[in-house]
Amino acid sequence: MINNLKIFKALVLLIFGINNIFCQSAEEILIKAQEKSLILTDSYYKFKIESKLDNPILPITGELFTRGEKYFIDTKYIDQIYDGENIFTIVHENQEIIIGNSDIPLFNFTPYQLLIFFKEDHKLDFISNSKEYIIRATNLDDGIIYLISINSLNYSIEKIEMKDSSSNQVINTFLTLTYDYNLSVPLSLFKFDINKYKNYTIVK
Repeated sequence: MINNLKIFKALVLLIFGINNIFCQSAEEILIKAQEKSLILTDSYYKFKIESKLDNPILPITGELFTRGEKYFIDTKYIDQIYDGENIFTIVHENQEIIIGNSDIPLFNFTPYQLLIFFKEDHKLDFISNSKEYIIRATNLDDGIIYLISINSLNYSIEKIEMKDSSSNQVINTFLTLTYDYNLSVPLSLFKFDINKYKNYTIVK
């Protein structure tokens, strides 16, 4: 009798747990992922962006370091630093540094920025719940659909597919290769140092 009672309690907890997961809306999952991205200390992504279309800089592999809203993106062609006030985009091929403030981002790339983009400008649908949450974000104006895969344990972005809604063809894919957090990243990584780019032209 005691064993049957334990089994019954376990089933009740499992059922309520599953119901709670499915009750989460797509927007709630994005909000939670956004909150997680800000509270983590020194998170790190190694990523890859691929394209089915001709693109001179893709595929590209890079690294992303974040601390709250501050970030540093390191790729072969373009680096970007946000120090909490200004965004510095370093274009290596042209040896240019484009300086702007946070209100006019040129490269909406961090998990926090991506999640804001999807929440504000897209219709969201929750289409899958297994080891990862899959959310469909549809922009009715430009005919683009994004499939966003979010890890169900740590709420990190694992993959984003950009698709054409009419043909259903995948255009671009963002893939997280490595993810870690609570690291010891020097603060200097999120500060722009002009001395590192002596031959570069500054554009404001």
